[in-house]
Amino acid sequence: MTIYYAGLMFKLSTYDWPNAYACTYEAYNYNYIASPHVHAQDYHEFFWIESGRGCHLLNGERRLMETGYFALIRADDQHGFSAWDTEDRIRLINFAFPSSLWEKIRSAFFPDKVCFFDHKPIEKREYQLSVDDRERLRQMGNDLAAGRWNETNAAAYLHGVLALLDNRDRETTAHPATPEWLTHAIRSIETWPNFVGGVPEFVRIAGRSHEHVSRDCRRLLDTTPRDIVNRARLKWASMQLETSQKEIVDIAQDCGFENLGHFYKLFKAQHQTTPRQYRIKKGIPQLS
Repeated sequence: MTIYYAGLMFKLSTYDWPNAYACTYEAYNYNYIASPHVHAQDYHEFFWIESGRGCHLLNGERRLMETGYFALIRADDQHGFSAWDTEDRIRLINFAFPSSLWEKIRSAFFPDKVCFFDHKPIEKREYQLSVDDRERLRQMGNDLAAGRWNETNAAAYLHGVLALLDNRDRETTAHPATPEWLTHAIRSIETWPNFVGGVPEFVRIAGRSHEHVSRDCRRLLDTTPRDIVNRARLKWASMQLETSQKEIVDIAQDCGFENLGHFYKLFKAQHQTTPRQYRIKKGIPQLS
């Protein structure tokens, strides 16, 4: 049953699904919508952005989404989608399932632990997926789509995705002494256009002196602010190479690299190939 509220918000339900379906796995495309339609639901879901730059209107708050953005959605959330502006278009993949399935997996594998969908703040339910992460989710999704849409396959897919996220959480919490301000700064600088501002922007977000930030990066993470910024830039650049036909020089400039040769050097060190070869490997048609 679908319930409409004043023509602005509607509620989606598992009752709308075919009787034999214990989940849904679908792709959606969104253009720019000045006032995104908001819906509620009686199930849990997650989605990630395959390409584009968009707006996630969640519980009245607008959140920027870029390629690789991933979010866990609870049954008590209300949300909608739009491209970020009139020139953008986003494509997202969505997996929805009964809330009871999460409770079963939570009881079996995460007893006595507040995690994943349990968190109320959306900041604790957001992730930024790498190219490899998204490929893994797509492969597991292909396995799901090739089988029956029953609870066994839905549980297998959900558990595989949560395992991937759990491993990411362990990686990001490998340094328990990392202060909250530094963790926040690292997460924030990974988002465009924050990293365009380089190390000065990273220091500004951190809210500490340059010397303080540099010292704690070396002491706690064995890295430098510049390396953190460049990793964020290169991650975004690889997404652009994979999902767009932008000129490589434009991608480098959009990342904040003023020197194209320096961009090529860092990219090759990261991916063991040039930006052009990386794009060809991903099957992106080349501009003539």
